[in-house]
Amino acid sequence: MNETVMRRLRWSEMDERARSALCARGLADIFDPELRASIADLVEDVRRRGDRAVCDALARFDGVDVTPDQLRVGADEIDAASVSPAVDAALDDAIAHCRDFNEHVRARAGDWSFESEPGLRVGEKVTPIASAGLFVPSGKASYPSVAYQLGVPAIVAGVPRIVLVVPPRPGATDGAVDEAVLVVCRKLGITDVFRVNGPAGLAALGFGTESIPKVRKIVGPGSPAVTCAQVEMQRHGTATMMLLGPTESVVVADHTADPVCLAADLLIEAEHGTDSSVVLVTTSADV
Repeated sequence: MNETVMRRLRWSEMDERARSALCARGLADIFDPELRASIADLVEDVRRRGDRAVCDALARFDGVDVTPDQLRVGADEIDAASVSPAVDAALDDAIAHCRDFNEHVRARAGDWSFESEPGLRVGEKVTPIASAGLFVPSGKASYPSVAYQLGVPAIVAGVPRIVLVVPPRPGATDGAVDEAVLVVCRKLGITDVFRVNGPAGLAALGFGTESIPKVRKIVGPGSPAVTCAQVEMQRHGTATMMLLGPTESVVVADHTADPVCLAADLLIEAEHGTDSSVVLVTTSADV
């Protein structure tokens, strides 16, 4: 028996309560009190016990038993990582486009100043932050795209130290990391790479451990647990980016839109997981 997962809603027929519930979708998971309390305990454990807590989280949540000296992904593992020729070429192309875009962004974000009155000059000076932590998710799919979408802007901005953390591949009891992500790290020259459980890894980046360097800012999407960890780390003074998980996408279209293209735009976000939501806002019932 097939089960449809598409809901069809008419805004004009919805009352205020239904509209509010629709706009608040996904927030219940992120701000669930039980989840937040659990993540807060995990973050505090990493703050107190460092590498040992990170290893325990890997064993508990990912089924991976490693020692602190195995958290770092070695240069030999990065060098040995490989993907198919087609994927390799696609990564090169995507990285080039991403770099080109971010170089244009940087060019438009230069320093500026003016003399507002004699002897008083005001303006803005744009400088890279001292360090950045990149979180690349794992589990539901392979996400080398996240690695370069986070890594390239940091490199173009001139961030001196970039640290990337990524959970092991599902079922990889030896802690092996997605090779496509490691290929991106090699192409970008990112050498500080660590295998971690998501929330514990974010805490490690925020506090610093015996193995994992402390960073000024953490970026990257993830599950509600990862998003909760980012909120928790803000409480501890670590900068994070806007809340990015769970994934959702909204596409606005009228009667002239190509349904095939619309479906592709929606599916590319829906594939992130069962907690992802995609929304089509349209004036056409046929579309």
